[in-house]
Amino acid sequence: MKAIVDYLLANPIIPVFLSLSLGYLLGRLKIKSFSVGSTVGVLIIALIIGQIGAFKIDPLVKSIFFDLFIFTIGYEVGPSFIRSLKSTGLKIVGQSVFFAVVAFAIAMVLFKLFKVDLGEAAGIIAGALTQSAVIGTANSSINGLDISSAAKAAYNSEVAIAYALTYVFGTVGVLVFLKNIAPAILHVDLKEETKKLAEKLNFTSGSFSPLTSSVRVRGFLLGDDSPIVGKKILQIEKQYHYEFVVEAVLRKEESIPATSDLVLSPGDEIVVVGNMEEFLQLEQSHGTTEVSNKQYRNIQLKTINVMLTNAFNFHALQDMVKSGLMITSVERDGKKVTDLTTMRSGDRLTIIGTPRALQKILPEIGYEIAEGQTTDISFLTIGIVLGVLLGSIVVKAFNIPITLGEGGGALFLGLFFGWYQEKHANIGNIPGPVRWVFKSLGLNLFIAVVGLQAGSDFVSALVKMGWKVLIIGAIISILPHFITLLFGRYVLKLNAIDNIGSLTGAGTITAALNAINEETGSSLFALSYTPGYAVGNILLTILGPLTVALLS
Repeated sequence: MKAIVDYLLANPIIPVFLSLSLGYLLGRLKIKSFSVGSTVGVLIIALIIGQIGAFKIDPLVKSIFFDLFIFTIGYEVGPSFIRSLKSTGLKIVGQSVFFAVVAFAIAMVLFKLFKVDLGEAAGIIAGALTQSAVIGTANSSINGLDISSAAKAAYNSEVAIAYALTYVFGTVGVLVFLKNIAPAILHVDLKEETKKLAEKLNFTSGSFSPLTSSVRVRGFLLGDDSPIVGKKILQIEKQYHYEFVVEAVLRKEESIPATSDLVLSPGDEIVVVGNMEEFLQLEQSHGTTEVSNKQYRNIQLKTINVMLTNAFNFHALQDMVKSGLMITSVERDGKKVTDLTTMRSGDRLTIIGTPRALQKILPEIGYEIAEGQTTDISFLTIGIVLGVLLGSIVVKAFNIPITLGEGGGALFLGLFFGWYQEKHANIGNIPGPVRWVFKSLGLNLFIAVVGLQAGSDFVSALVKMGWKVLIIGAIISILPHFITLLFGRYVLKLNAIDNIGSLTGAGTITAALNAINEETGSSLFALSYTPGYAVGNILLTILGPLTVALLS
């Protein structure tokens, strides 16, 4: 037995991948609708294996994989985060900010009151708020402190153990609160509220889909006094609230590319695709005449397969009809989905439409499933380099050293690079399957190493922490959600669906969103989940460095 233990300690690569293998299997086990997930599963297995002794693993291994993970998170949520700040969903953004501030304030009061040290505190933040990325950002901040290596190792172990202890209630407790208790507080029946909102938004079940209605292709001749002459195509589409897209332009009987910055001239024939009501408005404009040129009917249609991601929301899908797009099929786990209101992240959509319309809507809902996509490695790695450099900057406020740390810096550069890539689709591509690997494997390899290194101290740390950590974690899990729920209702005047959906996003509780979707049979909660999730991912992640800074 000693020979096996010595061999494993000398070859940590085996325990690392064993933790991944068994951890992912553990994460798949379900008790009704609840599962611990891959990250907690990997951590539990790693902590168990870590009981055999002290593993010596180069810290660089953790840093590399965590930086890949956190940069990719920023890359994915960056576009939706920026859109959220610009959109009419500012109330949702405000609620997410309020939640993060309240959660952090409550946490700091409890940490000071019960004299919780920085390692335990960061772990509680990560587990109670179910934000695994905090482990990495807190670790990088701890490693930057002017303390001994032994103290750093002890704090990092406490982060992992406190996270493991508080995560389960942080998930299950909040899930129960949002699905069962929150509706009672708001005095609503979620199923009835969902039905009312679905009717209001014109989303119905059955074979008819509102996403296939009112779609037309029409051509217009622009006279000298047409109100859209002299304007760029993008300006025109914005003027009509993006109800249609200008797909083609005929100038002197020759087709020219309908780019966003193309300025229309008198005598141009434009081909538009989209909502009938907006066409009628355009036709009534003085100097704009509908034409029956057969050439405009020869528009090329394209069919693409799309994977819905966390950026999915029903507003984006509703916009499809405005751009003349149609969903021809939806699949989940190889089975057809007939009710469009039940679509969720991970579904595969087949969409047909004009190339320009597809190009406009695709970044809002997911990514195209295509073979042979390559990753722009230079773009990815320079982003991480710049992120690490940003994270190395230390600013003192009231003699308290404030720094994003390596992980926080990589997150913010990921946000910027993701936003930039959406604007310049020809560079910086990171295909969806690659992003999934970076997110899942990157985080869980990091977690496996953390668990193995913390395992030998698990029992002693658990005895030291006791019930205090569990109680504090439970309060931090529930109380911010309760306060923010009331804030959303009485201050922001949000309806119940937006209020609860936003909270699932603000707290990055995807499990709660899925449970509510299943309970109500609808994905309308994703409407407010998306901007909340984008903001929550960012704000909760940086709570790790802030906690370390304030308690060090």
